[in-house]
Amino acid sequence: MEFRVNMDTTKILVAIWGNFSAWKDANYRYKNKIYTSSTTLPLLLDTIKPNYTYIILADTLMDKYDNIFTYQEGLARIKNEAGAFIKEKIRSYPTKLKEDNINILILPAVGTFSRSRFVGNPNNFYALVYFELARNILRNLGSKLAFISENNKPCLELYLDITHGLNFMTMMTYRAVKDILQIIAYFCKVRLIVLNSDPLVGSGNIDLNINEIEKINVIPAFNFYKYQQHGAKFINVNTYANLNENRKREIGTELSKNDSIINLKQKMSNIYAFCGAFLHGLPIYIYYFYEEITKEDIKPLINLFYSYIKLNYKETSDTQEINIIQETNFTEEFLSLLQAYILSSLLKNIYSVEKKEELSLEDIEKVKGVFKYSRVISQRLERELSRLKDLKEKEDFDFKDYGLIAIGEGKYQGNSSFDERNFFAHCGFGYNVIQVKKHSDSIFIRPKKGMINQIKDAINRSLPLGG
Repeated sequence: MEFRVNMDTTKILVAIWGNFSAWKDANYRYKNKIYTSSTTLPLLLDTIKPNYTYIILADTLMDKYDNIFTYQEGLARIKNEAGAFIKEKIRSYPTKLKEDNINILILPAVGTFSRSRFVGNPNNFYALVYFELARNILRNLGSKLAFISENNKPCLELYLDITHGLNFMTMMTYRAVKDILQIIAYFCKVRLIVLNSDPLVGSGNIDLNINEIEKINVIPAFNFYKYQQHGAKFINVNTYANLNENRKREIGTELSKNDSIINLKQKMSNIYAFCGAFLHGLPIYIYYFYEEITKEDIKPLINLFYSYIKLNYKETSDTQEINIIQETNFTEEFLSLLQAYILSSLLKNIYSVEKKEELSLEDIEKVKGVFKYSRVISQRLERELSRLKDLKEKEDFDFKDYGLIAIGEGKYQGNSSFDERNFFAHCGFGYNVIQVKKHSDSIFIRPKKGMINQIKDAINRSLPLGG
């Protein structure tokens, strides 16, 4: 039997929730259907029919629970309560709604409440929601990735429901979703629909429309920055946590010896060069500096962060206050790592990109489509590829400087200096920076060994610097 991949658009619903147990019923309307419920979820499941749904909650919901003795216990109680709430709301309707692919993501947040304090950095929520959504979206696209370039339909349609959103979580989830989709949009058509209902609180009106406040075809963008201030630590001590100096030193020492951090730190220079090559349309160096980043590379850093979340009790005369302390922060380099993870995964799964020191003209032809959104890069690349294709008319030859072959040995004046402007203007195909070979009907290309360090430095310097 022939294996066939369903190339219909993958629909994903992401919803940000606050304290769901306190919500009141309303009559929600969307796409000519009305559901009476305390949440928009049943109506959206019926009208959108998402393949996958993600409910995002904050760990601060454990404020309402008694007798929590570990952080993991608190997360489990939130998940159990949210799961029961979702089942109750879905099963109260005769319409057969899918609950199989509803996933609950509970992430660390900050705030002071009636009997608890959650101390940390709000940017940790951003880093974690980015990772969780990125890895799940890539997993949801799954086997489609190998066929995306052949399909003209949108590969992904993501609905972001912010109706029940809470403080900074709404903005940070929107930012993460937008950034992830902008990277995927280089490879296929992507749509984003942001939903928000009419206001319920204070209006006295319970007949609420769910409004499409943003509905766009996502334009590709790679908002990638180089950060230098942390030295590629990915995780550091949280200055918001008011830790004593001994504890800061202890954590700092442990982080500096962590194998996962050390291994990724050694790759970071290549990761910057790989991402810079993509950003500037340098296909040879996408392959040459390619670093495959997987969720298995990143997961140990996630686990490390959670291992430094501490729960303790503060006794007063009549109450017992819970303090949840995030002792570490994700740094900006961690966000760059997540972007590299998405990019390397897409290039590998769609175009079979891998690290190569020598590559064929066909390898470059495979990836040139990702640059079609930049008219300047696309035209430059077509011009350079056309010149390389002309070499097929020549007799076979072994690797030689590109200039010797293209201009001729008697005319080419070899230049050992690196011209940065010329390098970028020719998409990295400069006469004196690459060597070419012809065998049969194939052209092969490789960077000159003596130029690699200068090329890498130029690409890394070209990256915009983060804050």
